[in-house]
Amino acid sequence: MDRRHLPTSNNMFQSERGADINIHNGTFIQHNPPPLAAVAAHNCYDAKDGFNHLQAHVATAAFDSALKVDAPKCHPNTRQAVQDDIMNWVIPKEAVIRIQWILWLNGAAGAGKSAIARSIVALCLARNIPIARFFFFRTDATRNSIQPVVATLLHQLIHQLPDLLAIVVPKIQSDPLIFTKSLETQLQCLIFEPLRQLHREGTLTSVVLLFDGVDECDGDENQTDLVLLIADFLKSRDLPIIAFFGSRAEIQLQQVFRSHDVSASLLRLALDDHYLPDADIRLFLNDRFRQIKETHPFSHHLKEDWPNTAHIEEIVDKSSGQFIYSSVVANFVSSPRRNPAQQLEIVRGIRAPGNLTPFAQLDALYRHILSHVEDIESTSLILACAVFSSYRLPTVFEADPIIDDIPFLLADLSSVLIYEEDQIRFLHASLPDFLLDKARSQGYFLDKRFWCTRLAVHCFGGISAGISMAWSPLIYDFLSYSEGTPELREHVLALDLDQLSKNNILPLHYLTALRKVDFGDDGELYRRHLNHHTRYILENPSKIQHDIMSELQNDHDISAILAQIESEKADKLAVFDGPHIARNDPEHWTEAAGPVSDASAVNVEPRRA
Repeated sequence: MDRRHLPTSNNMFQSERGADINIHNGTFIQHNPPPLAAVAAHNCYDAKDGFNHLQAHVATAAFDSALKVDAPKCHPNTRQAVQDDIMNWVIPKEAVIRIQWILWLNGAAGAGKSAIARSIVALCLARNIPIARFFFFRTDATRNSIQPVVATLLHQLIHQLPDLLAIVVPKIQSDPLIFTKSLETQLQCLIFEPLRQLHREGTLTSVVLLFDGVDECDGDENQTDLVLLIADFLKSRDLPIIAFFGSRAEIQLQQVFRSHDVSASLLRLALDDHYLPDADIRLFLNDRFRQIKETHPFSHHLKEDWPNTAHIEEIVDKSSGQFIYSSVVANFVSSPRRNPAQQLEIVRGIRAPGNLTPFAQLDALYRHILSHVEDIESTSLILACAVFSSYRLPTVFEADPIIDDIPFLLADLSSVLIYEEDQIRFLHASLPDFLLDKARSQGYFLDKRFWCTRLAVHCFGGISAGISMAWSPLIYDFLSYSEGTPELREHVLALDLDQLSKNNILPLHYLTALRKVDFGDDGELYRRHLNHHTRYILENPSKIQHDIMSELQNDHDISAILAQIESEKADKLAVFDGPHIARNDPEHWTEAAGPVSDASAVNVEPRRA
């Protein structure tokens, strides 16, 4: 198995070809790896030394990474409640029969699951509790698959339980191809059977197997197989081994942890508001900003009251209970070569970022999550509706077949949003900001004009199908931002204007929105609708219509329409006054006939301007 040497830089992620991409102060720096031919290859067939053979298959970065992104544990005095709950599961306070052999720590993307997992590792090691861990990382080829899992776990267990060495080395030497076999075979032969032998000899007390970032393991099936296999090995409950899994609540993992084989012995901890994350994030930010004021090279340029308390609260609110946003902000502001106050202004959007990319790490995460969406076109339509409107989704899509597909379209986004009660709740308040910034979201950019046009068309479709509630998002959210496409024009022309005018105040807002749409006709379509509604009000006088007419005159220029109506009235009166005028006066003849007779005067149609 080829293994690349990982550089000890603040590497954030790797390109698809294996090139390291560093982000330093918002600047991307790419380091191309050496040619694969230059990397020493390991051939399992030639393995003679069992221990060296084992080392060749170990992913060191999966448990002791030199990368800065892997270093953080929980900030001091934060996440204390959830750490206490986990350690109480590892070491129960009371001598009771264990019923929960598996723990699943789950939460939104960037909630701080890995930091908590690293803190748990440190606590176990400090208490001499053997713990073997594997931190998956999607862009690191050495630890984004299940192939190196067993060898990596075994390497750590040997160091913490030296008696294992004499048991496993002969097994490896007798079967040099063991690391190419199935995960089940490797787990049984190299982990559970040796630990069972130690347990029979009375030298095994307890062992924790920790798997973090399971959702970042390549392949949904590999993720679920790992969970099911570990659960299957633990179901006998004859070994003092427990398993910790940390991941986002992806749909395939929700399913496997709900299965009977797993749920029967599962403790599920969700990083939600139960653990009061805002208070921890606020504490983290205050400490980091205090550190900046004490240590930053340009701290003398900072005002005494910097940062403003309100600005910290903005960051707390934007974090939405997820630590990744506040962490990215703190790292960006603390750059030693830039003014922290100006960096904070960039984050708050009141100073142009220039070439800086303050949210590069967060943006890479969002793009990765969105890249797994199968039908991105339909999903983008749903997201646009949630971003550009506060109305429930059925208000727009009630008459559209897509309404039944929404839960499935959003399934791959469960780590960044929740769909419940016909509404989308973003777990990251910064996600809409990302989607509306083309430079950040790139191919996932939600162009407001384009998507509002499409959503307006959906609303018109609902209105024509009798869904009256579709008027509200059409008028208040979409129409005024729409592009006057031929499709939209056809929907506007197809409206039943008499039915619309009967809705009293509704047409006023509709006309205001319609006026902003450029159909390339110099406003002719808008004026046609305005003319119709004005005439409807005058033909149906009432107290309400009188008030509506006042509002209509305030918001729209109807002077030409009123003048036209007066002219038509005058023409009509002139025609009906015909019998009292000399019959032989040619100026008062109709166009088609001669002088108007007394008998036919009342039946003459008035001329229209």
